[in-house]
Amino acid sequence: MKKIKGNIHIKNKFDSIYIMKKMIPKIFETCPVAFSFKIILEIFHGLSFAVITILLQWFFAAAAKLVTREIVFLSAISSLLLLCLGYITSQVLNGVTNYIPKVINEKVKGNLSGQIHEKLSKISPIFFEDTKKLDFINKAEEGKNNIVIFADQFLGIFIFYLPYFIFMTWYLFHLKPILVIALFFVFVPTFITQLVRARAFTKAEDQSASIRREVDYYEECNVSREYYKETRILGGFAYFEKLYVNSLTALQKIRYAASFRTGLIELGVSFITVLGYIGILLLLFAALMKKEISVTEFSAVFASLTILYGMMDELFCEQIAEMSQNFGTIRNYLEFLKLDELEGKATDINKNHDIILDKVSFSYPGIENEAVKNVSLHIKSGETLAIVGENGSGKSTLIRLITGIYRPKAGKVTYDNIDISNVALSSLFENTSAIFQKYQRYQMTLADNIRISRIELSASEKELNLICKTAGVSKDSGAYPNGYDTMLSREFDGVDLSGGQWQRVAIARGFYRKHQMIILDEPTAAIDPNEETRIYNQFAGISKDKTSVIVTHRLGSVKLADRIAVMKEGEIVQAGTHEELLIQEGEYARLYEAQEQWYR
Repeated sequence: MKKIKGNIHIKNKFDSIYIMKKMIPKIFETCPVAFSFKIILEIFHGLSFAVITILLQWFFAAAAKLVTREIVFLSAISSLLLLCLGYITSQVLNGVTNYIPKVINEKVKGNLSGQIHEKLSKISPIFFEDTKKLDFINKAEEGKNNIVIFADQFLGIFIFYLPYFIFMTWYLFHLKPILVIALFFVFVPTFITQLVRARAFTKAEDQSASIRREVDYYEECNVSREYYKETRILGGFAYFEKLYVNSLTALQKIRYAASFRTGLIELGVSFITVLGYIGILLLLFAALMKKEISVTEFSAVFASLTILYGMMDELFCEQIAEMSQNFGTIRNYLEFLKLDELEGKATDINKNHDIILDKVSFSYPGIENEAVKNVSLHIKSGETLAIVGENGSGKSTLIRLITGIYRPKAGKVTYDNIDISNVALSSLFENTSAIFQKYQRYQMTLADNIRISRIELSASEKELNLICKTAGVSKDSGAYPNGYDTMLSREFDGVDLSGGQWQRVAIARGFYRKHQMIILDEPTAAIDPNEETRIYNQFAGISKDKTSVIVTHRLGSVKLADRIAVMKEGEIVQAGTHEELLIQEGEYARLYEAQEQWYR
């Protein structure tokens, strides 16, 4: 199976052309009609300014002839009406072409979010344990939000601005070639400025991701329902508010520094550009005085130069400036999509397989100490194994290695001689269920909270009743006023549950999934010892002839296990039955003696 590259910043040489080749098909696929309509209107919008330039010359010529009575008043009015119609048409096209991207944007962002989610499902779960990689996800999300704007601006250069500039270049060259040369040199410094801007904001984006995640987290600590009880009662609101402000200030400093540096350069270049614009007007006036151009041509060009200068300033100082600012974020999105994926093969695994760990070691990203050290373990098919130990002894990490969620840094895990490092996750999880201590509280109905582990099937009420009885969920109690249709979320006009009630729902969800192997990773932490014993006894009944692994630091119910493995500091230090381990001096006897009074 391929591994994720250690260095997240792949640094592919993404240029604007590459970005557009990748993104235009995605945008067109999402909104083909709206996107095509937008392009057609943008072309006509750009050409409308060229038409206005011609109409201006016609109008000034008609006005001059009207003064000398070479034409009648009606002819002059006709040229004025045509000019007004040209301006009105241009403004209507401007409004429509500015509106359409807003319609497209949300649809495309939804589509790109789906691609991010799909990508995340194909990369190693250890990705989420690495801070730098979490920053990378944040950068990809930020880039996704800017793609439609970038594409709209990039296309606008070629289908809106470029046709108009080509026309004006021909028009000015036809009048006086030096005007074109002067115009070119005026805007070259502005273009170079935007290249500097792109580099500055790309660097700023690389520095911003981790701080932006801090800002989002501290804000959530102060405003979300999950945190408000502790932050209010324990007085933590002011503390998190301070952290939020500090992180936000740090984020703003990065952005301000990039804006300030590029702003100073742009200010100097803008001054040069204004001087160049004045120089062009002087050249134009000199040509008029030398009678190289007519008064009507001077008037038309003078009026058109104002439009041309405004459009060039808009292109370089607004459109290209914003593109330069967003370029770094979009590059991050594309880099994220190019990350290596887990490419294990779909494999038929015998349902009744043994699991063998051979000298397995594992450490988390950025941490030198190994969470699991040189562990060898053989779990027989149909066996119930309990893994016990104090918090932090490596129990949950070992479970993730057994199930294939994590891949060992050394050694190997095999299912009936099949190295699971070469197997697709979907094949590994096909007949596996799990109940974790950190279970999820889905804001859905009670029935959907249970059925989500096998959502493709329509569960009968009889099946749900059996599962709920096993897990201790009483759907007819006052906690569930609408039975299985009770919405478990106050945010959606439903009810909330206690921690113990939620944990029973999570247990029911794990029991409901079709499985040949089931993992119970501290699933009864919020339940009292008596109820814990009842659930484990029920569990023993439904797990008969199935491979079961129970992870716990509470030892009252592990007697039901066929075998117990005791972990300490990432290693298995003892193994045997409950009776065998009790008579031995060691970690198990010490833990059991400390907890014995809970189960008397």
